[in-house]
Amino acid sequence: MAKNYSDKAYETLLERVISGGLRPSTPLDIHRIANELEMSVTPVRDAIKRLEADGLVEVIPRSGTFVRHFTIQDLIRGYELVEALEGMAGYLVAERVSAGIIDKAEIDAQLSPLINQMEVRLSLEQVREWAELDGRFHQGIFDMCGNSLISNSFSSVRNQMKSVLSFVSPMYVDRSNSVREHRLIVAALMDGDSERARKVCQDHRGLVRQILRKLQPGS
Repeated sequence: MAKNYSDKAYETLLERVISGGLRPSTPLDIHRIANELEMSVTPVRDAIKRLEADGLVEVIPRSGTFVRHFTIQDLIRGYELVEALEGMAGYLVAERVSAGIIDKAEIDAQLSPLINQMEVRLSLEQVREWAELDGRFHQGIFDMCGNSLISNSFSSVRNQMKSVLSFVSPMYVDRSNSVREHRLIVAALMDGDSERARKVCQDHRGLVRQILRKLQPGS
């Protein structure tokens, strides 16, 4: 039961951090949160430790625990990692298609419906739904790559990148172009073209990194 409470606390706080309900540098009072969630402090403390491991919370000695404030440079570095990981993941998925380990119909069945749903959720009012589908699309590539080290490394930065997308998607990301690029990715994967898959996956992720660079002070 304690584990269930820990999961509930973690999922609640995670959603608030990613959605912006808990803003960067917000202090996290364990006792206040426990009262709000109607549970003891132990599962809340466990949840905050998990958020710290995710890189979303930081403990400042003699000051307290706070939602982590990411600088633009922090976000760029995170996307450099994501770009490298997804390029390799795409390469491996296409390689597995070429080797007959994955059927191209499986790629189509898992990824194309997500793109279709994204295409009908391009309005600003549906940006959160669009971003959720986008996350599922990219997670699908990692799930099929066959390399747990790569997929686990992506998982370690995924929630940080979700918080980034909640910041940049509404105003800066060309969602229509993103949908078109998703279709290019699926085509490369289904063709079993590893090098092309690597390039389109990396180029696609690189767009957000370019946006973030433009947002740097003095750019």
